[in-house]
Amino acid sequence: MEVIQELLELLKNELFITWEDEKTNARLERIIKNAIPTMNYKLGAEIDYTVESQAQNLFLVYCVYAYNNCLKDFDENYRSEIYQIRMTYEVEGNEEQ
Repeated sequence: MEVIQELLELLKNELFITWEDEKTNARLERIIKNAIPTMNYKLGAEIDYTVESQAQNLFLVYCVYAYNNCLKDFDENYRSEIYQIRMTYEVEGNEEQ
């Protein structure tokens, strides 16, 4: 659960949420828990989004889109970044084999 809490703090900073509210935190945690497998699928790898990286930035953007109920626009607006990160993980995977 520590990972979720760390991602929660990152997302709250991204959204400029400075207050503590149980309902807001619960909503953000739900977004994060749904975003992890979704972004892993899109990026083609199991990723630690607590590590500062391009993948973390994209993960947070995805969560912001989810928070604002505009996920339908995410893939179109970030297709290039998704492909770039996905290719990086594919190359790393091939090098390990």
